[in-house]
Amino acid sequence: MEINVQASPGVCNQFIDERGKKGEVTVVISPLRIEMNEDESRINITMGCNLWRSCTNDSCYYSLASRQKKK
Repeated sequence: MEINVQASPGVCNQFIDERGKKGEVTVVISPLRIEMNEDESRINITMGCNLWRSCTNDSCYYSLASRQKKK
């Protein structure tokens, strides 16, 4: 079995900067971790955004703000 996972560039219109200003930015969503169980019947791919640390949108799955909100 061969699996090819690649980064994907795109536009995010939900980005909120540290001052609370909402804007449209270019992002890259890329694989961070790929795990497979022992019998190779399940693959888990964890994806991430290159602007995750600087986005304060707590509704965004990838942002640091959403991770802090869950705690």
